[in-house]
Amino acid sequence: MSDTVKDALLIGDDDAVGALCAMASIRGLHASRSEAEQTWRLVNGATFEAKFEAAWGWLFRGHRIERMPLSLLRSAQLPAWIVQGGAIGIIKSLTEDQKPAEVQWLSRAHDGSAPVEIWVPVSPGLITNESFVPEKKRGLATEAILSALRDHKSLFQRVGIASLLMNLLAIGTSLFTMQVYDRVIPNFAYATLWVLASGVVLAMLFELAFKVVRLKLLEASALRMDEALSLYFFERLLGLKLDRRPSRLGTLVAQVRDYESVKAFFTSSTLFVLADLPFVLLFIAVVAMIGGHVAWVLIIFIPLALLIGMSVYRPIAKLQKLQNDDLARRTGILFEAVAGAETIKAQGGEPRFSDVWLRSTRESGKVGHQLRNLTSYAQFAVAFTQQVSYILLLIVGVYVIAAGKLTMGGLIACTILGGRALGAIAQITQLLLNWHHARYALEVLDQLLDCPSDESTDRQANTHTAPLDLRLTDLSYAYEGAQTPQLRVPALSIKAGERVAILGRNGSGKSTLLKLMAGTATPSAGEVRIAELDMQRCRPSWLRDVIGYLPQDVRLFSGTLAENLTLGLPYPDEARIREAMEATGLLRTLGNHPMGLNLQIREGGAGLSGGQRQMVGLTRLVLQRPKIWLLDEPSASLDREAEERLIATLQKLPRDHTIVFTSHRQSWLGLADRVLLIEDGVVRADTPASKARAIQASTAAALEARDAAALKKMTAQS
Repeated sequence: MSDTVKDALLIGDDDAVGALCAMASIRGLHASRSEAEQTWRLVNGATFEAKFEAAWGWLFRGHRIERMPLSLLRSAQLPAWIVQGGAIGIIKSLTEDQKPAEVQWLSRAHDGSAPVEIWVPVSPGLITNESFVPEKKRGLATEAILSALRDHKSLFQRVGIASLLMNLLAIGTSLFTMQVYDRVIPNFAYATLWVLASGVVLAMLFELAFKVVRLKLLEASALRMDEALSLYFFERLLGLKLDRRPSRLGTLVAQVRDYESVKAFFTSSTLFVLADLPFVLLFIAVVAMIGGHVAWVLIIFIPLALLIGMSVYRPIAKLQKLQNDDLARRTGILFEAVAGAETIKAQGGEPRFSDVWLRSTRESGKVGHQLRNLTSYAQFAVAFTQQVSYILLLIVGVYVIAAGKLTMGGLIACTILGGRALGAIAQITQLLLNWHHARYALEVLDQLLDCPSDESTDRQANTHTAPLDLRLTDLSYAYEGAQTPQLRVPALSIKAGERVAILGRNGSGKSTLLKLMAGTATPSAGEVRIAELDMQRCRPSWLRDVIGYLPQDVRLFSGTLAENLTLGLPYPDEARIREAMEATGLLRTLGNHPMGLNLQIREGGAGLSGGQRQMVGLTRLVLQRPKIWLLDEPSASLDREAEERLIATLQKLPRDHTIVFTSHRQSWLGLADRVLLIEDGVVRADTPASKARAIQASTAAALEARDAAALKKMTAQS
């Protein structure tokens, strides 16, 4: 190991994370501190530089790092990382015209006498070794699994070697039997018997050792693949656009569970069959060498087993698809029933859900019954054919012995090898059925991951200098499957620092407009721009840094109060958390709890009131410190005191912070500079807040006068 690499190992995790974030910022990319920290924890590398390169490539897909000595560095390649004496920095300019090089060291003081190594980040556009031959497009799930298999190719090669040695040693048992019957018994050669026995026992011990080695190799590869693929599928699921994924969450969860069917195909038992199948030909060849025509029985059995498997493949495939669809629906029903148990109980809806569950169970049971019967019939047919083949092997062997071309010991050896070959061939049918199940599950995963995702590699746009103006142009939005758009905005511009109130009746499109501004919803047509950047091209982590979004229904997760407050954020100190809780009023309701910030929150925030959950969501935003605040009915569940405290907190924000909110409470108009009125998905009015407040005041006065007149009339009549 070079001195530079040894020094690199001394660089701390915080310095490495800082170096990743600093380079991203200089090169116009974006990686939040928490995003870089999480990536650094997840990636692996045999050395520091390997882990650093893996982290950079994970943060910015398609980017990589080239290492070179300082003498080969050119100005066009800057900025680049510099590693020296256990320290890491960024070199911004080279020495020229008596101007010294500019280096920003990001860690402790470096040792000037240590060797220097330069790490140059390379963008995808500068990588020249890519193939220009178009490849057939595969699904994302299929490509991920194939990639995992390629990454473990060396392990599978070792498994192949172990399987070869195992099957070669297995031949020794049949040869030992043949020698005992043909040579030892006729001559009572006891010395030969013990020599042969010791040899075959040694071979069996070696075979056992190779079996153990193969098992450990396969289990190790399966474990690594499972960890990588499970994380990949989970992250891809979280990356799906919320409004473009399957609408029923239970069905969505069931589709993700199909990965378990794919994983089951790559378990050690299935891989053992795949590894041993090629050696069936070896056993048949040895049988042909010993018994001649006896091998034809085994050769004929192969197409018979394939014929049985293929004859039931299509009907089983059809039933398997029906069963998977039924199971997905049942999972959806169960998910809805459990998640909405409170509403079901309050409305007395148990009989309806019980009836739906019973009918779904019956349909699934009928399909499962047919599938089990057909599978069992196929297995019975294969077992029967296997037994008949074994009997035929003995019958043919007798005729070959009668012809003087085979001995008794040779026939026994052929039956031993034939039995092993027949057992492996009989697995073909089950292997085909398992493959179909995995293939169908893989198709479902491919379709799921093919849904639009926020985690596109070309989403890297960001800015740290331009004003964060919001602009909507020719925008329309329709939910998946809807015939007409629910929201239409020909043009709307919100300057950085504006306070905008969005008013309208329930269902008018206020929440949808906020979701589009937050980037959690995708326009059906038109575009949403932030700082003149198309939001669909911006890096999601940058959007989450600059945009804070509070939905109407604040969702909490299992964990502590502190974990829910700092979700997705670098963990701040306790003083800052309490300061944020004080600003939103959360400190008054939960701050004095005996467990403090370690208060355990149950799934969905069960045990907290709606107002407390809303205050937790608001405290998240205060800790996030976004530049754009999007608040959907922020005081819907708050009492008057908490509402006033929240309004005061928002009024104290710097004037370059944008606030866009929806509310049915007139008290919020005092915070606004502009008012947007939405009706039926269309912005009907865009007026200064002062005019809206004047209209509100005149309306309130007219109502007060009307009420006073009505009261006077009632008094006169009495």
